[in-house]
Amino acid sequence: MKAYRDTDYLHATARVRALENGMVTRRDFQKMIDAKTVEEAYKVLSDAPICHGAPMQDYEQALEQNLLDAYQLLDRIAPGNGLTELFRYQYDGHNFKTAIKARRAAGDVTGVYSNLGNLPAKAVAAQVESGRTEGLPAPLAEAALEAADTLAKTGDPQAVDILLDRGILAAMAQKAGEIGNPFLNKYVEAQVDIANIRAAVRLKRMGKNAFFLAKVLAPGGRIPLSAVTEAYTKGYDAILAVISSSPYGKYLEPAFDSIRAKESLSLFEKLCDNALVAVLDEVRRIPFGIEPLIAYLAAKEGETKAARIVMASKLAGVPPQQITERLRDTYA
Repeated sequence: MKAYRDTDYLHATARVRALENGMVTRRDFQKMIDAKTVEEAYKVLSDAPICHGAPMQDYEQALEQNLLDAYQLLDRIAPGNGLTELFRYQYDGHNFKTAIKARRAAGDVTGVYSNLGNLPAKAVAAQVESGRTEGLPAPLAEAALEAADTLAKTGDPQAVDILLDRGILAAMAQKAGEIGNPFLNKYVEAQVDIANIRAAVRLKRMGKNAFFLAKVLAPGGRIPLSAVTEAYTKGYDAILAVISSSPYGKYLEPAFDSIRAKESLSLFEKLCDNALVAVLDEVRRIPFGIEPLIAYLAAKEGETKAARIVMASKLAGVPPQQITERLRDTYA
């Protein structure tokens, strides 16, 4: 892969900095939450670039298209570095999950596929049918093949999710290594670590054994997998000690009491997402380079997720206080 200098991203950085000014902020989302009607809430999104001019009934399609536009923009203004490819692996993984499970399920799943992957959804479905994988990094391709084989043998759809989630993270870690940017490596490592932390806490709550956890944990993070598995066998306090000594401890410690008390994990889940947003904060001090592009793509994903949470909650009639509690931090 071509070596890039920070100065190669002068134009791209200026462009995304300008676009960040038009993103939906935490204050905007709170305005949506406090709105008297869902129509009034949606007006915040329809007035912003994220859903500009789209009717409320089409907000899901508008959100997906806006994120796709962001990927395509960066491919034009900063081509050839593999950055958008890395961010889109999660959607390739989602589509492979859908296609693999669809082989055993009745009904039309066309609407479940995402248009945000590197591969077209039709190509994913065709590859699953043929038993071949093309155009994917090795970790994700191997995970897709293993997931299809495992489902055929066991009929367990959970195994499909586990294998592909690991494959997505491994593919991201591999691509980050190829790109060679220290901040990107740090951000992907944080995603792996947070995924592993979530898995340890969730599975302990479910009463799963350490063997099951080992199948779920993904390599590529800063927290040694051996430390997580060893702590898992000892109980919650040992798991929380590992988390506390990690770079994410200061963000997750407010949820420790609720974890110990086996209360709702909603605060824990929210703080996990917030810890990833916090990793992006150091980018604000970088004047130009690939780092602001990384933060922009991550921010667009966060903006989309927050918009979905708020809109789905408003449509379901969830009280404003509960929506506020669910809302994650945003980069914008």
